[in-house]
Amino acid sequence: MPHRPAEAEHIRHCPRCAATSLSWHSTKNFRCNACGFTLFLNVAAAVGVIIECRGKILFGVRRNDPGKGMLDLPGGFVDPEETAEECAVREVLEETGIRIPGGSYFMSLPNSYLFRQITYSTLDLVLTVRLDEFPAMQAADDLAELLWVDRDEVDPEKIAFPSLREAVLRYMASMPPVLQAVPSP
Repeated sequence: MPHRPAEAEHIRHCPRCAATSLSWHSTKNFRCNACGFTLFLNVAAAVGVIIECRGKILFGVRRNDPGKGMLDLPGGFVDPEETAEECAVREVLEETGIRIPGGSYFMSLPNSYLFRQITYSTLDLVLTVRLDEFPAMQAADDLAELLWVDRDEVDPEKIAFPSLREAVLRYMASMPPVLQAVPSP
């Protein structure tokens, strides 16, 4: 029998015919023994945005579990009919109040996201944005606080998700900081 996630034990009703005859068919789907319908458990797409300004990276402090109190990148799940870039713009605006130009693709990493006792497989698409000036911002939505952290002071162990921790480490290793002179008062 193919490996099935523990959460699959609770999935019994066919979405097409409502029969309680779903059986785990492969590593990612169920098949209804009554009507033949196949229910796929696909990976969910999510976006994280590394925003850098003058050698500092913007992190949010998570308001809720998973990872409550830990650092996170602005971002979230991609909505239907939405590109990763559109998701980045929407999520950054919702969580920080910052309007970004869309971001540049950096990398993707698989992740597991435990939400209300269900583990979702995700593919985290990481985009980057570099700003010249520190924008006005306010933590909202899933973030309790926003912090600009010097690249040299980023503690990877305080980043909530392994995928985003790895992305931040790779970003700092591959992208030189852009430091701009701060005008004197």
